[in-house]
Amino acid sequence: MRKLNTHYVLMVRIVFIFLVSFSPLLLAQPTLLELQRAANEGDPWAQLNLAAAYDNGFAGAAKDPVVAVKWYRRSAEQGVVKAQFNLAHCLGTGYGTAQDLVGSRHWMLLAAQQGMADAQYLLGVMLADGLGGAVDLGAARFWLHKAVDGGNKDAAEHLKTLN
Repeated sequence: MRKLNTHYVLMVRIVFIFLVSFSPLLLAQPTLLELQRAANEGDPWAQLNLAAAYDNGFAGAAKDPVVAVKWYRRSAEQGVVKAQFNLAHCLGTGYGTAQDLVGSRHWMLLAAQQGMADAQYLLGVMLADGLGGAVDLGAARFWLHKAVDGGNKDAAEHLKTLN
């Protein structure tokens, strides 16, 4: 038992040293200028974070849905699932852009294919309701089941309405 306690204490000390040594780096938040620079250089994660800054009005950015959509799109085009989902949502609701249900369904499908349960759920709803294309109940059930498997509780409720 003594040996286990010694290892535990050692591990706790290593974690503490790591946190103390690197805490300034862990707490450092990029400035708006740094995000803009990295986003303009093509960094998809900086593009996503810059979009979120404009979407929510933080990191020194004024809330601007139009600019947010621009950056969500750039990040989404590089395959970032969260950007694809956010772009699909913006297109579906007309937030910061003209409403485009066909485009929304396209981006929601890409996010769903990458395993995002919320995208799988919303894609299932879109397919069931014919939003952005034809009604496809088979595909709707498929995506809703995937969403349930991914932990989305709303998908299970929606599946009951399709049966």
